[in-house]
Amino acid sequence: MNKNLIYFLLAITFIASCRKDDDNVFDKSPDERLNETLKNYQAAITGSPYGWNANMITGDGGSYRFYFSFNDSNRVQMYSDFDSTTATVIKESSYRLKALQQPSLIFDTYSYLHILSDPDAGVNGGTYGQGLKGDFEFRIDTVTADSISLTGRFNGSKLSLRKAAQADRSIWANKQVTNGVVNFKNYWKFLLYFRRLTYSGTQYELQFDTTVKKVTVSWTSGANTQSVTRGYYFWANGVYFSDPVVNGSATVPGFSITSFNAGSQIMNVTVNGTAATITGFSTPINPDVRNASNRWWQQGAASDFYWISFDGFHVNGVDDAYNIKSIKNDTAKFYFLLYKPNTNGVDAFFTIYRDTLDNSLDVESGSWVSMNVTSSSGRARFSEVQERSPWPAGAATTTRNQMFNGSGYYIVQSSSFSYDMVSIADAKVWITWFWLF
Repeated sequence: MNKNLIYFLLAITFIASCRKDDDNVFDKSPDERLNETLKNYQAAITGSPYGWNANMITGDGGSYRFYFSFNDSNRVQMYSDFDSTTATVIKESSYRLKALQQPSLIFDTYSYLHILSDPDAGVNGGTYGQGLKGDFEFRIDTVTADSISLTGRFNGSKLSLRKAAQADRSIWANKQVTNGVVNFKNYWKFLLYFRRLTYSGTQYELQFDTTVKKVTVSWTSGANTQSVTRGYYFWANGVYFSDPVVNGSATVPGFSITSFNAGSQIMNVTVNGTAATITGFSTPINPDVRNASNRWWQQGAASDFYWISFDGFHVNGVDDAYNIKSIKNDTAKFYFLLYKPNTNGVDAFFTIYRDTLDNSLDVESGSWVSMNVTSSSGRARFSEVQERSPWPAGAATTTRNQMFNGSGYYIVQSSSFSYDMVSIADAKVWITWFWLF
């Protein structure tokens, strides 16, 4: 009983000793602390005299380069490597620092950042309703003396800012990023499908996926073949990787483009300041070609959807080289080529027309086909089992004959929704199949 009384008196004494002014651990209210944090962030983003270089990794994994210069009037000027216009014309818009569950940086008027998240695929080449899965509202993760890391609030894109030097700002202002965007267009003028960068005695195959700005780099080291995938961005007259490609003691951060000779089909570049070249080749290095043929076929066989091609075969630098888009039948015009694996035990290779009067689709010509793959190389050969309906003379028949070329094709995955089928007999011939239906 005495012990209980002692415990009771001790408890009363403890409670009495807890004065009200000891309840606050912090010397400022939550609102005051939040306002101070936002003020510090404002000072940080406006405190870089030459602005910020920024990299965004979108929700799709695409890599985009930006330049930002913030002022105290909540205005921001920016460049972007999205295209030659955004890399050349500085864009001004507004920004806000605001508490949205946690401190956030919001670009609140349409800017180059908004292009990546625009739901209109016609604006950015992305997916309708999603765009390229960029963001324009970001939560602030970390702030250091020379960097800021942020995460997009909707698509989870990563935006990293690093203080720019005067030389960095000059690269944008002097249009060296624009030069990189423009010079890279010459890369698509190679006639041969496969392209390799030759640097320091090694050939690096380059496969660019422009839909998400990624590049797969493949090379042979001894008896082994290596492949890595990186984001890429435009910088200093060329193309640079989000992380350098490391091959033993050699490091490839990207390349600056010096010139392109369409006649000799040689692109002169520099890597780490050393002269190098990019040229076309007839055969691939990337070992994925051994698997891509079956992957392409299985995707079509396991679904009710189809592989389609709007342009037919690309030959010697010319899209729709056989002019298949010109064919028509009364009021119906060519719309696309269709390849459907595993249609009642065989594959379907058809020409699909669209009637201009009622927009209905119809099979005008086509064949039942079998596809055979050589597992060691991935070579795919197509043979005609039976003609479903006659192929008209001209562009349609030429397309049919090319499809059944006995040398076969390498099949290369060119994006998440497309494959290129490259002629083994002549790597200047290929067709792109899209997964759209």
